[in-house]
Amino acid sequence: MEKVTIKSENEAVALLKRLVEGYELTDAEDIEFESWPKFIVRIKGSDFNGTIPTRIMPILLDLQKEVHKVYCLTTYGDENIRRLTKKDREQLELVVKVDEGSSIFETLLQAPILKILQDAASRMSPEQLTAIIIVFGLSVTSTIFWKLWINKRIKEKELDQTIDLSRLEKEKMEIVQKAVQKFPAIDTVSESFGDVRNELLTRLKASDNLQITPDSSDAESVHPVTITGVQAKQFTHTPREKAVEKMISDEFFLKSVEFTRPDGVRIEVERISDNYSFKADVPLGVLGYDQSEALKNNSWNKTNVEMSMLVKELHGRYTSAKVVSVKQLNDT
Repeated sequence: MEKVTIKSENEAVALLKRLVEGYELTDAEDIEFESWPKFIVRIKGSDFNGTIPTRIMPILLDLQKEVHKVYCLTTYGDENIRRLTKKDREQLELVVKVDEGSSIFETLLQAPILKILQDAASRMSPEQLTAIIIVFGLSVTSTIFWKLWINKRIKEKELDQTIDLSRLEKEKMEIVQKAVQKFPAIDTVSESFGDVRNELLTRLKASDNLQITPDSSDAESVHPVTITGVQAKQFTHTPREKAVEKMISDEFFLKSVEFTRPDGVRIEVERISDNYSFKADVPLGVLGYDQSEALKNNSWNKTNVEMSMLVKELHGRYTSAKVVSVKQLNDT
């Protein structure tokens, strides 16, 4: 089979339509993406002149995270980005181009998509894998998904204005909806970029102006999405601050150990370095025999123990903690 080259949004949707209708691929790597998908954002404002203000940088990191999640979903079957190796992260890294003297941010998603095609080929059918990648590309770059998301937010806020979709955009959305029915995993991907849109718009100042331009193949029939900072404040919401997940290793005093829980062990500890007390769970099967014995012995002896935990931290406190390993201080 000859390679199918995708150079535009229209070509991507045309292939998606063929996949929905039953078109079969020999191999997902028979698909080649060239200069698409490309995420282009134009922002006008006093802070934008060929530079990226620090308030916009987190959005670019969020976009990178979405790429990581799609890779894990297609390669490992879930969105747990802790599975990524250092090499994975290097190969999936996005490069953001900022045009000098302008306010245009451009990110080409071609390189990470190539890695997804290569590494996920054994887990999914080439048709499903290709459909997921196309819909992810559309959800990030297409004016269709931006307009649908904005209209949904406007409806939730009970505002009067809406953004109309062109006839071509409506036809494309129908194809995407059929693809979701045929390949259910697409639904997770198509909804994932909403938080990134919200985060981007909440960081606009009142005087800023954001524009999402349509794919060059649609430039004559599809209008760009233009949002002022004032409009953005009307239909966005301030995201709740999220707990940050991290690993800690330290010396603790075991205050209490509860062995009667059916799903594992619950402990209360006090960190020696700052006397901070909190509770942590030890899930069944996580600790080996020696580590479990270390936990029991130190609970009776009331001595200190060294532990590694996966914690979620918010406002300087741990909202959850799970023990990963336990080590007696006299162990070698």
